Amino acid sequence: MTNMFKRSLVALAIAGASTGAMAADVSLTDTTYATNEFMSTMDEILSKNIVLTLNDEYKEGDYVYLRFEDGAYIDGHPDQLTVGFGEQFDEGNFAGNGVIMPPAGSYNDDGDLEDVNKGMTLDFVAQTADDDNNTVLIYRVTNIFGDETTASNDTTYGIELDFGRFNFDAPVVVAQSGVMFDTFSRLDNQPWPTNTNPWPFDTVTSPMVDNTQLFKMGPQFELRVEQEYSGELDVWEYRRLFRVNGASHGNNYSTDDGEFWVVTTDNPDAGSPADDNASAWDFVVQVDQDPAEKIVFTLSGDNMFGWIDSANPGGIEAFFDFGNPNNCTYISHNASALNFRCDNADVPVNLVFDLAATANSFQNPKQDGEFSLSATVNWEHTTAQYTDAGTTDDVDFPEDGVLSSSPFEGETELGAVYAGEWTVNGSVTTIPYMPYSAQSASGEVTPISQIIYVTNESRDPGFDDATVPGPNDTDGPAPNNNDVDRIIWVDVMAEDGTMYGPYTLNALANPGVTPIAGEIREALFNDGALAGSGKFSLTINVADYPTNVSVYSAYNVNGSDRGWVQNDSVRTDLDVIRGNDIID
Repeated sequence: MTNMFKRSLVALAIAGASTGAMAADVSLTDTTYATNEFMSTMDEILSKNIVLTLNDEYKEGDYVYLRFEDGAYIDGHPDQLTVGFGEQFDEGNFAGNGVIMPPAGSYNDDGDLEDVNKGMTLDFVAQTADDDNNTVLIYRVTNIFGDETTASNDTTYGIELDFGRFNFDAPVVVAQSGVMFDTFSRLDNQPWPTNTNPWPFDTVTSPMVDNTQLFKMGPQFELRVEQEYSGELDVWEYRRLFRVNGASHGNNYSTDDGEFWVVTTDNPDAGSPADDNASAWDFVVQVDQDPAEKIVFTLSGDNMFGWIDSANPGGIEAFFDFGNPNNCTYISHNASALNFRCDNADVPVNLVFDLAATANSFQNPKQDGEFSLSATVNWEHTTAQYTDAGTTDDVDFPEDGVLSSSPFEGETELGAVYAGEWTVNGSVTTIPYMPYSAQSASGEVTPISQIIYVTNESRDPGFDDATVPGPNDTDGPAPNNNDVDRIIWVDVMAEDGTMYGPYTLNALANPGVTPIAGEIREALFNDGALAGSGKFSLTINVADYPTNVSVYSAYNVNGSDRGWVQNDSVRTDLDVIRGNDIID
């Protein structure tokens, strides 16, 4: 809020001592909840009804002041307001229109059956501004009338003054994040601001309030992921399928589904006592139903879709489940992004990936990594969408304000948000013993250095036994997309049993020979494991088919005395899972 009625401590102190101020409650003046998107389309916007409940005994000549923050008010005030005698409450039928009981719990709900509201007329006097550029509307009580008998307690206490809806400058409302409104009253001989004292603010007691926020805004749309993608790619299946968690090799599945949607948000007061609209917005825009607009989703991930062979995977490698209630359609894809369009907000989207939907897509290895989701909501706003009058533009309009143009079209960008990930298991090589010297600085050359290489021959997947076809040769042709990154992660155990890691290395075990000793040493140093010399056991995990990977391990003392360390990276002549001959 750019200007929260600049109330000084002096003014507040005077308020507590003043006897010339009369109180009114604005609790019945409700807040208008309009989304940011809606407000961006408006030139003018109407408030809900401005309602005051009098909490004092007024007489002819007294003044009632309505104040609106920082010049946002345009027009709409009535020239005159009249409440009839006994119109709002009449416990004894003194006005002859029947018994009207006061609201339960109100000031006049005291059980004496004598209370009746006086008749009251207020006339508009002037519009002015205070020193802070807040608009002040001045009304004067010009007539008080009642039954003039001792049989009743005719009073202005509890009278509700409904001034109707007022019109405000929408861009100003947006710029100051709403419009604060308050009211104060003065005796006829102490009009504001000509009295010599600084004008005091009325004092009301809870649950009454003398000020309220007329407008509150917020974003209309939110992107939510209800079910994240999750799956562990199995290197024993050449990264073609997911492994059932905790299951043995060969227990695999091919599909993974995520659920997400664009939802309409709640208003800013939702869940609080201030909310007078059951969490809903009063004014929203609509999703543009032009076939080329609607809501466009983008699911992203580095090379996460490179395995897809179909030019249009919609309904094949990527399909919408549960009958596709949001009428989603495929737009385009590349190796790192999949784009699709859906009809509307507040309808869930279930997008399923089938790794084995086609023979070629199944044959391709899949990349492990994270998914992120973003969306563009294309929306529109027309006169007919928010007025109470008909369906024809500019007829009986404005109803709730003035639209900048009709239709008004815009878009809201959402995300990116985390949407899950595919992990991968790996081949495991244990180096049971590796000595390290103490290290006092990053990158320091030490007497003992390590030599560790990961070799990936990349004969799998797809052509592990292609040289000599046999009865078990069911793998098919070489994959179209073998360009996935084979991550390396390392677990370390010190000689006293202390565990370090796992460390995911920057180096990748892609086809070729990859050195990893330096990264491992730096990770141990950063963890404080090399404060002294010691011996460690290393477990090297590589996200690729085990028969592709071999690890060489050794160490060097003072640059000349090399010690080879045997590990369990042993190549065999048999693919133990498929029973296929392997060419070594």
